[in-house]
Amino acid sequence: MTQTASPLHPMPLADGSYELTYGQSWLPSPTLTFNPATVRIALEGDRLKVEARFTDWNIQDPCAKFNETAFGKGDVFELFIRAEGDAHYHEIHVTPGNALLQLRFTAGESLDLKKALVWEPLLTSTTERVEGGWVTRWDLPLANITSQSPLPTRFRIACGRYDYQPGQARPVISNTAPLREPNFHRHHEWPFYDFAE
Repeated sequence: MTQTASPLHPMPLADGSYELTYGQSWLPSPTLTFNPATVRIALEGDRLKVEARFTDWNIQDPCAKFNETAFGKGDVFELFIRAEGDAHYHEIHVTPGNALLQLRFTAGESLDLKKALVWEPLLTSTTERVEGGWVTRWDLPLANITSQSPLPTRFRIACGRYDYQPGQARPVISNTAPLREPNFHRHHEWPFYDFAE
């Protein structure tokens, strides 16, 4: 039987990777200030490779250090990931200046940022400014986000974005998941990505 794609069960590309596209699914149509972005995710052995590309003509790079909250003051890319079978999920941020924030939450529990901080580095990342935007690339060992053995190949994933723009009091937020509300922690609405297909 041929599998068909759906918002919660996307189909992989020919090479087994996935391309995620940003939107604002909780709105009838994107705001006029919405900037496009895409994320390419691939599983290479026991490592997840992530490349996110953002259209952004006015990059707002917050002055942030490792594990310092930056989404309240500048542009941020966020990866939310939960391995199938795990009770917890990770939320990882990066700024255009490559400052990382790492969080680990248990699904269904309150969101306590201080308790959720993960101080052991989970991944390696780079960021680069390009014409009309910026790019980030990640190398994330799966063993750093799940203790399952063998390592899983099926994950719920959502990517968030905070896009600050001149003259705007609040950032433009967007996400790759078909969220019904602008709450990025609605993990039951994150699509499944199966890298074993």
